[in-house]
Amino acid sequence: MARTAWFSPSVLSSAASGYRLPTLQVTLAFAEACGGDRAEWELRWRMLQGQADQRPKRSRAVVGVAAPAPLLVNPAQLPIGPHDFIGRTAELAGARSVVSPLADIRLPLVISGPVGAGKTAFALRLAHELAADFPDGHLYADMGVGRPDGTSPFEVIAGFLGALGVPLGEIPADDTHRIGLFRSMLARWRVIVLLDDVRDEGQVRPLLARSMRSQIVVTSRARLLGLDGVRRSELNVFTRGESMELIRGLVGDERMRAEREAHFRLAELCDDLPLAVTIAGRKIAAQPGRNVSQIIGQLAEGTHRIQWLRVGDMSLRNALTSAYLRLTPMARRVFHQLDRCGVEGVAAGDLVRPMKIAIDSAEHMLETLVDCGLLRHLPRSGRYVMSTLVSLFAENQLGQLRDSSRYADDSVPRTLMEVSV
Repeated sequence: MARTAWFSPSVLSSAASGYRLPTLQVTLAFAEACGGDRAEWELRWRMLQGQADQRPKRSRAVVGVAAPAPLLVNPAQLPIGPHDFIGRTAELAGARSVVSPLADIRLPLVISGPVGAGKTAFALRLAHELAADFPDGHLYADMGVGRPDGTSPFEVIAGFLGALGVPLGEIPADDTHRIGLFRSMLARWRVIVLLDDVRDEGQVRPLLARSMRSQIVVTSRARLLGLDGVRRSELNVFTRGESMELIRGLVGDERMRAEREAHFRLAELCDDLPLAVTIAGRKIAAQPGRNVSQIIGQLAEGTHRIQWLRVGDMSLRNALTSAYLRLTPMARRVFHQLDRCGVEGVAAGDLVRPMKIAIDSAEHMLETLVDCGLLRHLPRSGRYVMSTLVSLFAENQLGQLRDSSRYADDSVPRTLMEVSV
């Protein structure tokens, strides 16, 4: 019965004991496993639930009967999406087609891209557009918070089960049964699930499921290439037109017309990175009397640009630092050399001789930097390039490392040819 109904034996045993009314989900699992009509048993359950609600509380206490479990509560956990969302027309259309209800089955959608590409904003926009198609619930989890290695997927599942109406005492303690119950509920209900800032495949794999009714959306800096049975959408930086449209929406048409060239240069200095453009636009909008051309002059001075790109609790430096801290020591050494490779970038073969490593190891290091959102791969040329902003961050980070006691002997390599294991 447990294998058929996807509920743990302990849950089914408790439901069959007769001491309390089982949850609707468990009741329907029993009915379907035994060949019963789902609609008929749901009607019977709701009639009994209504009778139980009408009993006086005192009489329940006398007979020692626990209060019945709650109904499915239609959780609405999605955070508010960005009001100033612009662009991404083609990417949104592609994502909508992937999760179209016309598809035979709904596969999880993985949205990946570099640091600051706006993956969360994009996923929230998509989820809110699709929300009406999933009336039974909207679930959200930030997988990047909590422990250093991210949020535990099994804790997330427990939270989701509770949000969907499973009483705390009926959430399976066994991880396998917990996963099975969650997937069973996704198969029965029309729910959209957004898993934000996933670190790696292992953190999200237990939460994934194929379903005819529910849709799972995942965001990650990594491409999560180890996952099977998923659809993918990869974001890049804005086009210059999208950057200008976002800045115009933030600073207003009048100010944009007065200093159009300065704003164009601002987008260029931000590498058309959505996070950087958003921060810059909001800072300028908050200083209506400031001359944008003067700001441009300051930002052209190098590493000051990384420090300037922060407003409120939004910071480009913090976002890049969180990605940098995930790197292995060897990956960090490679990272600190690539900022000097220029716009032409570097190929894996360029690292073999100076670092005294095999070419497959060099490729692995470069792909690791891509999956941390700090490097871009150019498929046509086979080379890897670092954006100007990331390069400035690397230079600033390297300066801090040299100033620390750990690198007091100035042993941190300065050029690609100085790298050694």
